[in-house]
Amino acid sequence: MTPPDQLSYETLTAIEIATAVTDGSMSGKDVINAAQAIIEQREPEVGAWNYLASPQALANAVDENRGEPFAGVPVAIKDILETADMPTANGIVAQEGRKTSQDAAVVHRLRAAGATIVGKTVTTECAFGASGKTTNPHDKTRTPGGSSSGSAASVAAGMVPLAVGSQTAGSIVRPAAYCGVWGMKPSFGVLPRTGMLALAPSFDHPGFFARSAEDLALAFDVTSGDDGVDPAVSGFAGTQLRAALAMPVARPRLAFARTFAWEDMDGDAAQRLEKIAHQLQAEELPLGLEFDIVPEAHRVVLMGEAAHSLKAIYDAGPAGVSQMLRERIESGMLIDRDTYLTAKGQLDTLRSLFRRLLAPFDAIITPATSGEAPVGLAHTGSRNQTMLWSTFGAPAINVPGLTGENGLPLGVQVVGAPGSDGLTLRAAAWVARAIRETAV
Repeated sequence: MTPPDQLSYETLTAIEIATAVTDGSMSGKDVINAAQAIIEQREPEVGAWNYLASPQALANAVDENRGEPFAGVPVAIKDILETADMPTANGIVAQEGRKTSQDAAVVHRLRAAGATIVGKTVTTECAFGASGKTTNPHDKTRTPGGSSSGSAASVAAGMVPLAVGSQTAGSIVRPAAYCGVWGMKPSFGVLPRTGMLALAPSFDHPGFFARSAEDLALAFDVTSGDDGVDPAVSGFAGTQLRAALAMPVARPRLAFARTFAWEDMDGDAAQRLEKIAHQLQAEELPLGLEFDIVPEAHRVVLMGEAAHSLKAIYDAGPAGVSQMLRERIESGMLIDRDTYLTAKGQLDTLRSLFRRLLAPFDAIITPATSGEAPVGLAHTGSRNQTMLWSTFGAPAINVPGLTGENGLPLGVQVVGAPGSDGLTLRAAAWVARAIRETAV
């Protein structure tokens, strides 16, 4: 590892920080002081945080963390996951200052691994409604993506090396791509959702933003597995992604998929991705017309479940929530039982077909977004490039390293079969190295 004094805090990975804290070459308080300095410098423009812990609270939190996997590592938490010592507002004014009695399962496991929770990051309302204040760290006139806006921006701006987000349609991969960082949505049922706001339980996935594939691997290894509460993770022992990355990585068998959303692609971004697919010798994987029903079926299930999940917020009245959020909940209320069950059945059938199509390959490469981050903050960008993989519960990873025609980040999305998180992350690491070496 490069000596910490030869690197700035903004470039150190979480693993490098933990190693330096454990061997004594950095102290946990030094790390927190560096994080606070960057936050103080960049937060006025980026606006990544909804709540920041006090300097004294952070100093106390890192006193006895040496030797743990994330010893002294500053971590940001999306403000839909509960934290016992910080308010959880779920992105709505009506719940500002709301306190809970315990940590979400993922937060609890991060703390047990030595992480220092810096604060709560901005999310769109309930990960579903109006956008927050966060700007893209690369261009303040553009969206950082959503709904995990602040989590992606906090890593991209150098504030923290690791952040927790969530994805129901595209809320990890899309902001990771717009902000130019690693982001991973795991297979459905890898991370417990206990203590995380429920939006659409059929599709809700916690996940991470990071500075490296290795940091992602460690984050999932220490937080995944059965927690005895969330039925989605029942019986799952947890991931071993660091061990998967440590194995020699041969050329993966890659497919290249143009989904129903290919027509949404910006011309420059489409050309770049096609060039990458060719250089990486990815085989074209046609997705039949059967998959064209996914956007509508996903919408039905998402809106129907969201209306149920957010009913208490809706019933509390319009004060403190946007009209956008209320209208989306009302739209879900109009979905009848038969329409919902039909959509669920269609998606179950396609999920099985997807597994069969992917069987000859280790992973798919496909767009993470339709192009660079759009101008404006009111809309967080299209979820069409990520929706399919969220619907099927497949692991999906944004691989950073490309830039678009305006010099802003472009991501390559690497997707695997559900349950193949180690293989998918290995493929993503190989793709990242190949992109660097070929300078696509």
